[in-house]
Amino acid sequence: MPILLIIPVLSTLAGGLLAVRMRKSITLLVALGAGLLLGAAFLDLLPEAISLSAFPEHAVANVLGITLLSFLGFFALQGVLDAAAERWGMSGSASGKLGGALLIFHSLRDGMAIGLSYAASHTAGYAVAVGIAAHDIGDGMNTILLTTRGKHPRPADYAFLAMDSIAPFLGGLLTIYWRFSSRSSVVLLAIASGFFLQMATGDFLPVVRSFRGDRKLILPAVLAGAAVIYAANLLVGRLH
Repeated sequence: MPILLIIPVLSTLAGGLLAVRMRKSITLLVALGAGLLLGAAFLDLLPEAISLSAFPEHAVANVLGITLLSFLGFFALQGVLDAAAERWGMSGSASGKLGGALLIFHSLRDGMAIGLSYAASHTAGYAVAVGIAAHDIGDGMNTILLTTRGKHPRPADYAFLAMDSIAPFLGGLLTIYWRFSSRSSVVLLAIASGFFLQMATGDFLPVVRSFRGDRKLILPAVLAGAAVIYAANLLVGRLH
């Protein structure tokens, strides 16, 4: 299993370095990142949370309720951080660093998902690892986009990328000693969905909307990001 966990580590690094390399195309990267976040929330996290719900008759309402509370909670938190930054003359990087930290936590849980799947079936473990690797390319990109805010990366930004990259490996190893229950997994998936939706609509899409250049590639980039998540889910389904 440790060898299997190297896959998302490498894909996260690749996504982050791609964002650094293509920094001049920051608007298209942000649009692609928005699509990845929206696709992950609507096509991956929420369906999985609903399918894992312990109360099928109330699954949708319960999961979406937690997602809504998560969305509003992160929205309020971002407002507090932005107000503090404006009051004390801080840069807008504070909320970006928070977003990067939350992505690290999400990557840790991805590693746990790989570990638990591998424990149930080696084939399932490889299938989940491939799907998560596709997602983690987006995680690496979004980590750089959030922490740098489109500026030249600093050592601290690379440190966030390194932590996000190693998080799946550590999460997988953690499953040897500790496992999430189905109910806690549902809650975490719903919270992650709310966070992804808030980040896409609060951080990424406003940047895209304010872009003054040629907008022809913006919508295709958003759709391409969502399509990556959809294709990854189809691949996982075929491998199962």
